Amino acid sequence: MKSLLRSFVLSTVMFSFCFFTIAYSVYGQMAAEDLSLNSMLTVKVPNEPLNRKAAPKKLLKYCSYESQNTPDYVKVARFQVVPGQKYTLYDCHPAPSDNTKIWTYLAGDTPLTNYTTSYGPSEGFTRMFITRAQQPWPIKSGEQASCDLVRYNIVIAPQSEHNNLYVTFVSNKPGASTKIMLKYPADSDDVVKKSSNRSWGDVKKAPFLLTNIPGEASSAVKPPPVPVQTPDSSSKTITPPQPSDTTSTPSKQQIQPIPQSMIVNEAPATSANATVLPYKCKVQAYIDRGDYDTFRFDFPGGRMRIASESNLDLVADLWDAKGNRIARDGEDARKDFIIEKDLPAGTYYIQIRVMYHAGEGPYNLILGDGSGPLLREANH
Repeated sequence: MKSLLRSFVLSTVMFSFCFFTIAYSVYGQMAAEDLSLNSMLTVKVPNEPLNRKAAPKKLLKYCSYESQNTPDYVKVARFQVVPGQKYTLYDCHPAPSDNTKIWTYLAGDTPLTNYTTSYGPSEGFTRMFITRAQQPWPIKSGEQASCDLVRYNIVIAPQSEHNNLYVTFVSNKPGASTKIMLKYPADSDDVVKKSSNRSWGDVKKAPFLLTNIPGEASSAVKPPPVPVQTPDSSSKTITPPQPSDTTSTPSKQQIQPIPQSMIVNEAPATSANATVLPYKCKVQAYIDRGDYDTFRFDFPGGRMRIASESNLDLVADLWDAKGNRIARDGEDARKDFIIEKDLPAGTYYIQIRVMYHAGEGPYNLILGDGSGPLLREANH
């Protein structure tokens, strides 16, 4: 009996050890390495090939067509970026002569997921791209160039939902390396576009959108700053002042009635200069493709209710004056959103977008029971 018990314990320990080892190996493929800005970094793919059975399904889309028979060596990294700001990406491939190939992909959503369904249309944005269409010619003997350099200027879309710019490296050789840098402030567009024998570049005209996948936990991103640059402007950016860190009971002057049918300012994309509304009102508004509408209101405290009426698949985020996300609704089968929550008195922001930024059109925003003034957004 003791011998049988000893064998059972030993088997359990061995199983636990093997499971831990396998889990650790799989986890090692799941994590994205954080890369710092403004440094030319050498990035190496692992010596072990990608485990196709354990790897996230979306990651397999980055692998080569031959990878069913020829293994791929894959590494995922990410840069922390700020929505609305402009960056220059440097991809410096050493171009060895041993037929080593390495591809670099940029993505606005995590490749480390099993979610592979299309987001739907998102006109006007860049979601992902590969840095080079072909591998560089090997460095010639005596050539002064140390790598084949590609540069891109990109602007992170102010509508972005998180701060992670994902980079996936795929190689046909174990331990292969390349160099990469994300630079801020960005180089001028004219400098990036200049080409030579071993250097060329491009400017992405469409802003790069960083998007959460369905079911992904909401990040701590605050409403993005107002962008003051485009791919053709200077590298200077300005972050407007955000709401103060204090909340207070709104005064009578703040919540006094607004005349019926009054036209309010067109809602901006961020909390800066957000369109101010009274609580208990109804607003006839219009959302543009890829845009956010942000409204500010003072709440007297108690049971808050915010809802929409439309033919659009709308998503709404509720923020407090400290920049904390209080609630989100709309990421389900329903077209409209409704947020109901017991909250203290204070200043709040409601930020509205179309699901996947895939449409535009009119909608009604209802604060409270909508019994107050009927308002209309300007220019629509």
